[in-house]
Amino acid sequence: MSIETQATFYARNVCDYDPGTSCDVPVSPALAAGFVEFSGLLQAIYQDWRAFETSTLPSERTKIGIMTNDLENYHNLTDTLNCLYAIAKIGELHTEGYAQVLRVNKAAFKTVFKKSVKVPFERLESHGFYFGFLKNGVETTEYRRCDCFDVHYENGEHLMAAMHWIADRLACLKDGHVEFMLADYDAILTGQSNQNPLQQRILTTLGPRGEMWATLVDALQNQLGLAVDFAFNPYVFPNRTITFKQGKKTIIKCGINVDELSIRLPLTFEAAKSLIENRAALPPSINQNIDWFDCVNCGKCQNKRNLEMVEGVPLCNLPYSNFVTEDSRCLRFDVTNEAEVTVICDIIRQT
Repeated sequence: MSIETQATFYARNVCDYDPGTSCDVPVSPALAAGFVEFSGLLQAIYQDWRAFETSTLPSERTKIGIMTNDLENYHNLTDTLNCLYAIAKIGELHTEGYAQVLRVNKAAFKTVFKKSVKVPFERLESHGFYFGFLKNGVETTEYRRCDCFDVHYENGEHLMAAMHWIADRLACLKDGHVEFMLADYDAILTGQSNQNPLQQRILTTLGPRGEMWATLVDALQNQLGLAVDFAFNPYVFPNRTITFKQGKKTIIKCGINVDELSIRLPLTFEAAKSLIENRAALPPSINQNIDWFDCVNCGKCQNKRNLEMVEGVPLCNLPYSNFVTEDSRCLRFDVTNEAEVTVICDIIRQT
């Protein structure tokens, strides 16, 4: 195993700065140049994922499904970004000659970043940063002896000021470190997340599934007028979930991952019955879901009396009300072709 998929997900979700994005304060040319440097730095760190795979733990599966060594390597990566965020947040910007430097009070820094700095500092040094340690204003040799430290960057003259500015903008947000590690300029500049399901980073994440996603979004959002709700999970197995709703009712949930588009579509009894009756013309993935239709022991009836046999398939006739009852009649699979998208759209149009 490896952390390649997680790192690739983060890399594909790093935003590029769009000069057209509105902001309540002017963005100077130097700051805009720093944004470009910052996005480039994040991409370089994520693409360097192999360098974070240093765990010597035995490879054993954890309760959350990731191997122990992969989990440690994943934390090596994310801790490095969280450390960088803490530096940008706590550091005070000053100039030495022509260079911009962040001076970081160690005690304040440790209230934000409480883990070991060993791996983060090593990885940041490999990407153009270097550190100077001070004790009572006098240089010292290492981090553990210092009361503050200076952070320099040698691969761009605008990055330090841009990172400091970004961290300051994100200080009021609960998950500011997440927006920081993705260079989410919509959140940084406007305070609002981008709610466009066809935004570039989503299409980039989906890769070859992007065109199918565009077809699905057009049908659900533009043709059927469904509302869109976004959720982002940044932890261990990072992914996005985009839910399309009619009022408060969830119609379909869509999972966004690296080269992967998954759906969860609960069906009415009538829609499920129609699929069974026409299954000969359906894609294999949907036929497999039909084979899974059955009682889910939700406790709403006795002796499975609400099951009806439809062409040999046991079909529950209860209206679904939660994830348990939904599972008796539900399509859940990874979308891989346009035929599946067509069926999904047809089902929702007829519901």
